[in-house]
Amino acid sequence: MLESIDPNLLAFLGAIIIAVARTLYRGALSRLGPGVVALFSSAITLVISWLYFWAVGDVDVWHPQGLFWFALIGFMGGLGNRYLSFFSMSKVGLARTSILMQTSLLWSSLLAIAFLGERPTHWVILGSITIMLGSILLVYRRENEKLNIRFVYYLIPLAIALIQGFSQLFRKYGYYWLPSASLGMSVANSMAMICLLVVVPFAEDVSLKRWEQRPAYLVILGALFNAFAMILFWTAVKMGNIVEVIPINRLSVLLIILFSWLFFRKQEAITAQVVLGGFLSVAGAWAIVLGK
Repeated sequence: MLESIDPNLLAFLGAIIIAVARTLYRGALSRLGPGVVALFSSAITLVISWLYFWAVGDVDVWHPQGLFWFALIGFMGGLGNRYLSFFSMSKVGLARTSILMQTSLLWSSLLAIAFLGERPTHWVILGSITIMLGSILLVYRRENEKLNIRFVYYLIPLAIALIQGFSQLFRKYGYYWLPSASLGMSVANSMAMICLLVVVPFAEDVSLKRWEQRPAYLVILGALFNAFAMILFWTAVKMGNIVEVIPINRLSVLLIILFSWLFFRKQEAITAQVVLGGFLSVAGAWAIVLGK
């Protein structure tokens, strides 16, 4: 059913929904640790993804090569794109984390040049520089003294962006062998959950005494929105052009900045500098699209 919808529209809808999901997660992180949020949200997303796969049933043969690439995405994303992203939100803030993670498009372009033999155009180079300027703008001035943000914490979303860049490349490899968005998402979520179960209990306290009712509800609601956004995004990547789908999906950054200003203005200083950094990152993403 979703595959009959324009993939760029799916990416845009996914951008709106993921912005809502991350805002809900940010609210929960004020009371729950990043590991607890990662485990809880991943468990819900895992169940929904497998239910979606069994409902769709769009693949008959499970090629090992495809399963390998999807599992690799889950291995990298479980710790990188989930636990570390929640950790970064708690240290750097939702808006700044999201803007710095925009550099994943830069990494995707570099990886495409290195592994796929693509040649960068002037637009791709301009877009990459613009995204970098938007990221540098967040940490250049001394605003972080007021927020008490250590510089090393800004490196976390940059590392997440690198992981996401590899994930986009691996996702295309996986689709070559297994053209199923529902199965790919389910396998990746399964591996991500295994990684979180192994690592998170050693990183922080995940006992039931940490689970407060109100933030737990925020995590549940955020996970439901996140699962739906993932279904839209994986389908869009499968059906559409990756250099169009990903930048459109990254428009979520602008909504995240707005939501951060509306709901977390006491925890996060949403200044003109942050807004400009967000617009530069989105403009850079679209420049990369033109370059492709």
